[in-house]
Amino acid sequence: MSLSPETQQLALWRSDFGREYTDRNDVERPARVEVWRHILDGIAVESALEVGCNIGWNLAYLRQLGVPDLWGVEPQRYAVERVHARWPDLAVVPGTAFALPFRDAWFDLTFTSGVLIHIAGDDLPRALDEIYRCSKRYIVAIEYDHPIEAPLPYRGHAGALWKRNHGAAWMARYPGLTRLKTGELGTFQGYDDCTFHLFEKA
Repeated sequence: MSLSPETQQLALWRSDFGREYTDRNDVERPARVEVWRHILDGIAVESALEVGCNIGWNLAYLRQLGVPDLWGVEPQRYAVERVHARWPDLAVVPGTAFALPFRDAWFDLTFTSGVLIHIAGDDLPRALDEIYRCSKRYIVAIEYDHPIEAPLPYRGHAGALWKRNHGAAWMARYPGLTRLKTGELGTFQGYDDCTFHLFEKA
């Protein structure tokens, strides 16, 4: 019996491939602090959840900006252990975007950064629903955007990365969202040609 796309993806990230990703990307990128400062400018965020937080750098940047209540969910246990060893005060728990272990509307902000691109189109609505459910007010997506959905090989693996219009995907799933900000990010800001979207729930 073949594995579902979801199971294949999670198995990949929980394997040595995922460990190598964590080691390779465990790099501080101070320029991202200013990106987050811009995204959060003008809104009040006291609590935030990152879905797919890996080593926890985004949470560390938000802590520098004074967000007091920070949580992360990460399917790769190696990364969770690394977070706990480095930042014992960051609350990062094992889990996936498909079943977040929190009550409805628990966080002022829920967000992803380079995570939705690794979820197949058929599985994406379930992830968006969980991220939406846990947000009290704001949602941020920082992802590789593309006008149409396009699967791409990722480090020799098929079925591991999809470019798509993530802003449009969010708006199609939840038409009541208001898009407050959107912008392009590049190497100058510590990203690889990403697009960010900030949404507010009705």
